[in-house]
Amino acid sequence: MKQFAYKYIIPFFGSVYIYIIGLTCRSVVINREIEESLLRQGINPIYTFWHGRMLYFPYLYRFQNKHHILASPSKDGEIIGNLLKIYGFNIVWGSTFKKGAKALLNLIRVIKNGDSVVLIADGSRGPAFKAQDGAIKIAKLTGIPIVPMTYSVSRKKVLSSWDRFVIPYPFSKIAVKYGEPVYVPPDADDEVMELKRQELEKKLNDITEFADKYFTSGHK
Repeated sequence: MKQFAYKYIIPFFGSVYIYIIGLTCRSVVINREIEESLLRQGINPIYTFWHGRMLYFPYLYRFQNKHHILASPSKDGEIIGNLLKIYGFNIVWGSTFKKGAKALLNLIRVIKNGDSVVLIADGSRGPAFKAQDGAIKIAKLTGIPIVPMTYSVSRKKVLSSWDRFVIPYPFSKIAVKYGEPVYVPPDADDEVMELKRQELEKKLNDITEFADKYFTSGHK
C-alpha cells in the first residue's frame, strides 16, 4: 500500500496542487533572456536550483518532455520523481550516495543526445544551500553551461525540513529569477572545479536572496 501511495496517490495530489498554484498565482520571470539566448544558440543548458525551491518549476516547464532530472532512489525521491513524470519530465534515478557514477554517465548521454539536464544543486540530503559538485562535473565533461534558477513567493509556507522547502499559497505572486551561466573549462583541475562550485553556490544564493526580497522591495 505504501509503495502504491509513493508511486501514484501522493504524486497525483501533489501535481494537482502545483497546477492550482500555476493557474491562480501571478508570476514575473526575471532574466529569462539568459536562458533564451542559450537556446537560440542551440544550447540546452544544465538547469539547477535549490531543493527547497523546486515546487514551481514543474509547472513552469510543464509537458515539454525534453528535460531529464536526477532523482534520488529514496522514498522522497520516488514521490518527487513520479510527480515530475506527470509534468513530462524524464527521470534519471541516482544520487551522490546511490548509483552516482551511473547516473552521471546517463546525464552526460542525455546532453549529447541534445536534451536538457536538471540537477538539484544541494542534492537530496543537503546541506541546504551548499552546492554539490555534480553539475560542475557534467559541465566540465560536456562544455554545457550551468544556469542557476530560483523562485520566491509573496505568500507561502516554509517547512521546517532540512531544505526549508517553500510551498506557495494559491492566489499569491511568484518571482522566478535566472542567474548568469557558470562555465567550466574542459581542462579544469580540482582547484578550478572547487572555485566553480563556489561560484555556482554564490550565484544561487544571490538570486534566491533577490527573489525573497522582491515583494518587500516595492514590487507588486
